[in-house]
Amino acid sequence: MSSILTTILPVFGLIALGFICARTRFIGPAAGQGLSQVVFNLAMPALLFRTVAVIDQQSLSPWPLWAALFGGIAIVWIATTLIARTTNLIEAAPASAAMGASFGNLAMLGFPLALAHFGDRAALPVGLILSIHAPMLWLAAVIHIEASGQGRLPSVMAVLRQLATQLIRNPIVVALLLGTLWRVTGLGLHPVPDRFLEMLGEAGVPMALVALGLSLAGYSLKGQWHAIFTLMTLKLICLPVVVWLIARYVVGLDPFWTHIALMLAAMPTGANAYLFAQRYDTGTAAVSGAIALGTALSLLSLSGLFLLMDAGLI
Repeated sequence: MSSILTTILPVFGLIALGFICARTRFIGPAAGQGLSQVVFNLAMPALLFRTVAVIDQQSLSPWPLWAALFGGIAIVWIATTLIARTTNLIEAAPASAAMGASFGNLAMLGFPLALAHFGDRAALPVGLILSIHAPMLWLAAVIHIEASGQGRLPSVMAVLRQLATQLIRNPIVVALLLGTLWRVTGLGLHPVPDRFLEMLGEAGVPMALVALGLSLAGYSLKGQWHAIFTLMTLKLICLPVVVWLIARYVVGLDPFWTHIALMLAAMPTGANAYLFAQRYDTGTAAVSGAIALGTALSLLSLSGLFLLMDAGLI
C-alpha cells in the first residue's frame, strides 16, 4: 500500500497542480498544447530510446507476453468501438474512446509500481511491453480515426501507406528503431548522453501530467459522466479480466509474467490517450476525466489486485 500511495499521489498531485494553475490563470491556456508537443516530440522518444538501448537481453520469448496484453487490448478496443458507435454512453469518436479504454499509464505508473512490488526482475517484461506499447496503439488509433473519416475501411495498400507514413513521421517509433539499432551494436551508452537522455525522459512525466491538469480546467464534466465511467470500467475492470483469461487459458503464460501483464492491463488510462484526443480534437473531456478519476480510483483497484496476486488467488 505504501508503494502505491507513494507513486499515485504525486501523479494525481501534478494533475491537480496543472488544474489549479489554469484555474488561477497562473499559466496561460496555450501552455497545455505546448507541453504536449514537447512530451510527444522530445521527452517520450528520449525515454523509450534509452529503455530499448540498454534493456537486458534474455532468452525468454516476448511473444506470449505480447499476445496476452495486446490480445486483450484488441478485444477491448473492438468492444469500445461498438459501444461508441451504437450508444450515447461514450460521447467521443470511436478511436479516441478506444484509446481511452485501452492505453494504460505504463511509463509513468506501471514501471515504478512493477519495480516497487516485484523487484528488479520486473524490468525485462515491463521493458518489452513499453518498447512497442505506445507506437502500436498510436498507429492503430491514427488508422482507426482516418478510416472512420473516410467512412469506409481502407484497402490493404492504404493501410500499409498509412503505417509507413506514421513510422517515418512518428518520433516515438523512430526512437524505438534507433534504440534497437544502437543496442545491436553492443556499444552501450556513454555516461554523458545517458544522463542527457535520462533527464529529458524524466522531464516528460511531470510535463505530461501538468499538461493534463491544464486541459481539465478548460472543460466541463457535465454531460460526460456516463462516458467517463464507461471508459474507466472498460480500462480498470474489463481489460485486466480479458488479459488474465488470455494469459492463463490461451497462451499459457508464465505465472510471474502473467502477473506483470495483468498489472499493466490494470493501469489507469495514460496521458497518450489524452494527447491523441487533443491532437484530433475529439473526446478530450471524456478521456481527460477518465485519466484523472481513473488514476485516483486505481489506488483502490490496484491495491485489491496486489492483494489477490500476493494471496495466490490469481
